[in-house]
Amino acid sequence: MTRQVAQLIREGGYAAEVIVDLREDGGEWSPVIGPEDVRKLDRVRRALRDGDFEQAEQEARVFELVPRRSEHTAAGFGESKQGEFKP
Repeated sequence: MTRQVAQLIREGGYAAEVIVDLREDGGEWSPVIGPEDVRKLDRVRRALRDGDFEQAEQEARVFELVPRRSEHTAAGFGESKQGEFKP
């Protein structure tokens, strides 16, 4: 049995939604994608990395990721910035 699913690829500030075929053959590793779909994912990833969006859009839907404005600081993991060290 084969069904189509969307795989998401993220490269830098861009993401791509690539449609691939999942094959369920009943084996231990099921479901799997075929070699041609793996090559398609690699082509789209490489195109995004190289900034060739026209090439990527031939096989995927391409999105630009835009950070959402937030009240949280960019200090990491939501903690607030520490003050200077005073010996």
